[in-house]
Amino acid sequence: MLPTWTKDISVHNDRIDAQHKKLFEIAGRAYMMTEKKSSKEEVIGVLRELLEYTKEHFKDEEEYMQSISFPRLEAHRAIHQGIIKDMVGAVTRVQNLNDLKDEIAKIAKNWLLVHIIQEDMQIEKFRRNTCPLPQKQAEPEIEEQPSKTADNKIEYICGCPNKIHYVPVDVDKKIRAGGVFNCKACKQAIQPKP
Repeated sequence: MLPTWTKDISVHNDRIDAQHKKLFEIAGRAYMMTEKKSSKEEVIGVLRELLEYTKEHFKDEEEYMQSISFPRLEAHRAIHQGIIKDMVGAVTRVQNLNDLKDEIAKIAKNWLLVHIIQEDMQIEKFRRNTCPLPQKQAEPEIEEQPSKTADNKIEYICGCPNKIHYVPVDVDKKIRAGGVFNCKACKQAIQPKP
C-alpha cells in the first residue's frame, strides 16, 4: 500500500501542502491502475501526469523557498533536478505492469514521502525559526462581523508573531472574494484575525 499525505508532513503553507496532497493522489491513482486491468499506456500516462505536476510543484516550492530566503535553496533545487531525472528514467525503462507498480511505489515512498519528510520539512523548520506561526488558541466564538479598529479597518494576522495588519474594508472584501495579500515581512497570506 502506498503512503498518503497527513498533517504530520505539513509544511504549514497551504499551497505547498495542497500540492503535496495532489502528488500523493496522482501516485495513488497510478498505483491503483496497476491493480486493475489497465494498459501499460494508461499507467504511463498517469506517471507522465505525475511527472508534469511534480515539475510544477518543484517550481512553486523553489519560489516559496526564495520568498523566505531559505539558505539551502540551491542544494534543494539540485535534489529536485535529480528526482525529475530519476522519474524520467523510471517512465522510459518500464517494460511491464509489474515494473510500473515497483516504480510507482518507489516514487511515492522514496521520492515523495522521504523528500517531504527529510528535505521539505527543513524548509518548514527554517520558516518556523525565522517567522513562527502564532500559537494555536482555543477556537473563538464565531462573530457575525470581523473585529474592527476605531478607524473602521479590519484586523488581519500573518505568520509573524504578534503582528496585526489593519486592512481597509474594501481590501477585506477583495480577500474574502478570493484575493490574496501577503505580509511583506514573512511573505505569508494575511488572514482575518480570529
